[in-house]
Amino acid sequence: MAEFLTLLLGAAFIAAAPLILAGLGEMVLERSGAGFNLGLDGIMLVGALAGVLGSAAAGPWIGLLTGLAAGVAGGLVYALSVALGLDIVLTGIAMSIVGAGVSTYAFEIIAPAGRTNISAPLLPTMPVPGLANLPVVGPPMRELSVGLWLAIGVAIMAAWALRSTRAGLRMRAAADRDIAVQRGIAVGRFRLVAALIAGGLAGVAGTVLAVSTIGTFTPLMTGGRGFLVLAVVIIGRQTPGGVVAGAALFAVMDGLALLAQTRDLGLATEVYHMLPYLTALVVLCAHARWQLRGSARRISPGSAL
Repeated sequence: MAEFLTLLLGAAFIAAAPLILAGLGEMVLERSGAGFNLGLDGIMLVGALAGVLGSAAAGPWIGLLTGLAAGVAGGLVYALSVALGLDIVLTGIAMSIVGAGVSTYAFEIIAPAGRTNISAPLLPTMPVPGLANLPVVGPPMRELSVGLWLAIGVAIMAAWALRSTRAGLRMRAAADRDIAVQRGIAVGRFRLVAALIAGGLAGVAGTVLAVSTIGTFTPLMTGGRGFLVLAVVIIGRQTPGGVVAGAALFAVMDGLALLAQTRDLGLATEVYHMLPYLTALVVLCAHARWQLRGSARRISPGSAL
C-alpha cells in the first residue's frame, strides 16, 4: 500500500503542474470578464512543440521562453476575436482544432516518420527540504520538477497580485464593464492583458508537460487536458488556491490512470482514463445548471420579457 501511494503521489506531482499553470491563466481571463477560452488545448499543443524545439536547441529554460511566446501568440488570437465580437465558443473550438493540426503537421515536417524523434533536455528537479526523508511521501519529494515549483510560484504571485496590487484590483473590476468604465478603467486593455497571460501560461503548461518527463513532442500529447482546465477553474471558484486544489484532484485521477496501465486496480484501464473527463463533464453540467437557476432567480415573476 505504501509503495502504491508513493507511486501515485509521484504521478500526481507530474500531472499537476500543467493543469495549475493553464488553470491560473484561465482564472485571470475569467476574472477579467473576457469569457472562457476553449482553445487552451490547442495553445498547449503548440506551446509543447515550441518548448521542445527551444529546449532541444538551447536548453530547457529557453524552451520555457519559446513555449511562453507561442502561448502569448495564441492569447493574442483569442483577444482579437473578442475585440471583433466573434463568438468565443466557436473561436475556442477553432483554436483547438487549428492548434492540434498545426502542431501535428509541423512536427511531421521537422521529424518525419523513419527519422530520429526530437530529443530535448528535461527541466531540472529540486527536492523539498526536510521532507525528502519521510516515509511514503518522501521519495516523490526528492525529484520534484522545476515545472511544479514554477506552478506553485505563479499561484502565489497571482494570489498576491489580484488581491494586493492596483493592477490586480483593476483586472478584477474589469469584469463589470459598466462600473469599470465609470471609474475610468480601460476595460479593453485589461482584458487584452488577461488574454495574453492566459495564453502565455497555457503555452508554458504545454512546455512543462513535454519537458518534465519525456523530453519530446508527440502529436495530441495533451490528451484533452486543456478542456479539463475549465473544470479546474470552476472547482477552484476562480481563486488561485482553489485552482491548485482542483488541479491536484484531477492530477490524482490522472495518476490512477497511469498506474492502471501496469497494475490491477480492480477496474479496466479505460475506466481510469475516462474518470477525469467524466468528472469534468459532471462539474461543467452542474455549473451550467447553477447558472441557469441563478438567472431564473434574478427575473421577478411579474417582469416583462
